[in-house]
Amino acid sequence: MSSSKHDLVVEYCTTQNPELREQILLSYKPLILYIAKKLAYNPDDTQDLIQVGSIALLKALDRFDLSKEVDFASFVTPNIIGEIKHYFRDNNHLVKVPRKLQELYSKVKTEIRVAQKEGLSLRIEDLAQRLDVDEERILECMEAGQSTRVLSLDSPTYKTHDFMRRTHSHAGSTLINSVKTETKEDLLLNKEMLKQAIKKLPPRDRRVVYLRFYGGLSQAEIAARLELSQMHISRIILRAVQLLRKHLQEVI
Repeated sequence: MSSSKHDLVVEYCTTQNPELREQILLSYKPLILYIAKKLAYNPDDTQDLIQVGSIALLKALDRFDLSKEVDFASFVTPNIIGEIKHYFRDNNHLVKVPRKLQELYSKVKTEIRVAQKEGLSLRIEDLAQRLDVDEERILECMEAGQSTRVLSLDSPTYKTHDFMRRTHSHAGSTLINSVKTETKEDLLLNKEMLKQAIKKLPPRDRRVVYLRFYGGLSQAEIAARLELSQMHISRIILRAVQLLRKHLQEVI
């Protein structure tokens, strides 16, 4: 986080000097551009989303409360993303999800409905076998297709083997707790930003993250599945969490 950027926000909140608004907007332009690019359907959408994000930032600036002692970047990011989502909805868009994942998620839901009628409880590996795809792909499509239901950043992961019942393990790890820095406010508290960070991980690290945090598998279960030692899996998780933390901090 750049202290000079936040200092501008503090000065504006203290003095209400209108000339500072443009400076603040320019200083946070890289953050707006980053979010716009990540949520754009195609490059042609980016400029429109930058405008939407800029308006959202100025609105958030007027609502920002210094007494809350929250970093402005952490405060404004969910506001920008929320405003862009409203823009998508108002223009009959959906939040960006790749077409292939949408199609796979539709097939997953069909398999689940059929299984429910037959009184069966499907596991991730069952779905992968029925649809002839990797388990990681099943987890990815579930996370994309049910982004508001599969895993909240601040709620425990559910157990993969009880997927049909959505049973939550209160002792389960949470990804937000794993990547958080000094305070929860230091994170960009939004699933979309974390999802984009996960996509930047190496393929094997990404699979381990999906299995651990979205699939609810233990380190021992992941180790057995990938034919690696539990110590190796532990190191992969540690490395992945460090990379996610670094990526999220760079955005602020």
